[in-house]
Amino acid sequence: MELKKIMNLTVKGSMKKQFIPFVFASILLLNLGCKKSLTEPVPDNTQPGRRDYVWTVDTLNYPYNTIYRIWGSSPTDVWAVSPGGALDKTIFHFDGTRWSTDEIYRSFSPSAVFGFASNDVWSGGGSGKIWRFDGSDWKEFIKLTKDGHSDIVFDNMWGESQNDIYAFGAYFDNNGLPNNSVIAHFVNNEWTMFNTDSIKGIVEHLYKDKNGEQIYMQVVNMGGGEHYDSTIIYEYSQGKYNKLYSSIWTRGLEADISLINNEVYFILGSRIAKRINNQFVTVLQVDNPNFYQRIWGRNDKDMFLFMTDGLVHYNGSDMIYLQHFDKPRTQIYGAALFEKEVFILVSEGQTNLNLIYHGVLK
Repeated sequence: MELKKIMNLTVKGSMKKQFIPFVFASILLLNLGCKKSLTEPVPDNTQPGRRDYVWTVDTLNYPYNTIYRIWGSSPTDVWAVSPGGALDKTIFHFDGTRWSTDEIYRSFSPSAVFGFASNDVWSGGGSGKIWRFDGSDWKEFIKLTKDGHSDIVFDNMWGESQNDIYAFGAYFDNNGLPNNSVIAHFVNNEWTMFNTDSIKGIVEHLYKDKNGEQIYMQVVNMGGGEHYDSTIIYEYSQGKYNKLYSSIWTRGLEADISLINNEVYFILGSRIAKRINNQFVTVLQVDNPNFYQRIWGRNDKDMFLFMTDGLVHYNGSDMIYLQHFDKPRTQIYGAALFEKEVFILVSEGQTNLNLIYHGVLK
């Protein structure tokens, strides 16, 4: 299941698939960075995460298009979005009972979703557009440009408050590759653009550390010519980018980051690490060869890992499969985690189905 062999079906974080239709067809958890709802109790981090879930699977009716992002403020308010396809069926919502779409046509192709409450949800997408949901309606909030370019695709969003949020992605370079990085920051009711001239690639994940002093980001460089695609982790501080790690962008070797309990976790090939005293300190070594470098979690003892053959849970001492996938090219693109419920966003490349694995603790 090497990534390059299935590029058009299952691309890490979706950007390569998005950019091609974005050019030739006009528009193309909870990311883990999601802060917990204020109504969610604080979990007990000292105890191993429970595994006694009762699972149901919902199918989102969106054939031949892939849903890439998921976020929720509570188990009765979960959003999932996808770029491209029918523009009246790109935003899905779960109200605690069922998934639905309002079937309103919007001139917007969303590829990111993040929020802070049921009446404060943001989405970014193609043409530099950012929309916002106020509890009743989705409305275009702003259309951003960078260096005169309006062909920006915001591939993801994350923030700490409704007046401190980041939208990030890329636009095309002269070689037709989405390697011109973009980071937009909304603060003090104003959008500003980071100077990203010294980094190249799709900014796919971005989080602050728990002290708020450094920003960490994962960038996917699309290469070009005979160069290999690569994943790079940067630290941003005081206006400068410091490259911490890079590797080939393929399953088993790539790098990524996640935010768990307000701490940044680094996925460096087969190991999961934290950054302590400017060094990577291993938290977990994953020996399963099917590990695909994506994790979500509540704390050190309650983490979910994507394997090419299923969903694995780590409880601080061992790893077990919670779900097995029996079809090739099955991907997990995101998760929304709450105290007693989890929503796992799954795409089956073979069947072209978008599935939500919904687990509820007994």
